[in-house]
Amino acid sequence: MPALSVYFIFNGFLLLMGIYLFIKTTPDLMKKKEYYVFKTLIIAYGYYIVMNSIWTMQEYDIIQLPKGLFKVVCLASLTGVMLNTFCFYKFLMVYYGYTNKRVLLYEFFGFLPFFVMFILLVISIWTGFVFSVSDELNIIQGDGYIMLPIVAFIYFVIILVCTIVELVKTKSPQSKKNLINILLITVFLIGWVVFDNFFDGVTIIPIVIFMVLFIIFVTFQQASINTDALTQMNNRRKAMEYLTSQIESVSPDAPLYLYICDIKSINDNYGHVEGDNALVILSDAIKEVVGSTYGFAARYGGDEFIIAIRPQKYPYDEKEILERIDDLVRSKCILLKKPYEIAIASGLVICRDRTATVESYIKEADMVLYENKKNNSLLGK
Repeated sequence: MPALSVYFIFNGFLLLMGIYLFIKTTPDLMKKKEYYVFKTLIIAYGYYIVMNSIWTMQEYDIIQLPKGLFKVVCLASLTGVMLNTFCFYKFLMVYYGYTNKRVLLYEFFGFLPFFVMFILLVISIWTGFVFSVSDELNIIQGDGYIMLPIVAFIYFVIILVCTIVELVKTKSPQSKKNLINILLITVFLIGWVVFDNFFDGVTIIPIVIFMVLFIIFVTFQQASINTDALTQMNNRRKAMEYLTSQIESVSPDAPLYLYICDIKSINDNYGHVEGDNALVILSDAIKEVVGSTYGFAARYGGDEFIIAIRPQKYPYDEKEILERIDDLVRSKCILLKKPYEIAIASGLVICRDRTATVESYIKEADMVLYENKKNNSLLGK
């Protein structure tokens, strides 16, 4: 009985920590869709802890439930585990941007394993296919019980494959770090399913799920320190850190190309919401183009973005990168049926003197940007 008391105290502590994560997860921590799915995952976690605690209290005769009601509690608890698995899968699919493609068939097949398992659990109340409850209120595993870890395994394998694909594709050090964290979580979960028998160690499930929640939260919390909330790009702080470190190693033979890009404000004619949408369109284009150059990009503030490239690492034409961004922005506006075009101007300074300050280079690039905006020129060359 003392061990049982520790179990309930620990479960209560995990529930409180889940509530704490729920409160501390704010919209500026991650993208809007990620925020809502992650909140749902935390709610599913709390739901599972409550249902599992009721199940355990019945098992140890702390409470006395009618047989029919106990079946419903067992159904709710097992569904809670599957719901957490599905929400973790859904969160990562949103994080990787796969659901943005709006492929209904893809969404359907992503939801299908959870839906089928839920139906089988419900039917088991009468058929005992997955589980049943004896007259002595003991849980009896049915022939279909093995499908629970199999469904979880399917989701985790899909997550593992998608994470490896994203890890190969990304060139951002921060993204690589985040993906490695997710990869380690997924490998651990797969190992748990395969070697520890997903549902035999019922008492450790709340610990495992909380660990997943906590790692996700900390990963995004750390990333948010250097990430712009609107565009999910590096922010001004990260830009200054990066430029300071890079300028220390510049020379006439190893320069740093520093751009400051700006767009004509959309706010005056279309409002702040569309103004923000325009910034997101431009930032997505910059990330896509600059990512292929092993360069660095950040939102410096307002409508201004910074791009930094070491040409010795990626030989390129200094105007080509801006033309590629400009073309991509135009195509995105057409694809999204925006009632405006996003006009880009840029100032370029080539950093060769390591004794100069970051601020002086930015000021010089800003002056070039101002002249190019007056001349309605992309780069002024």
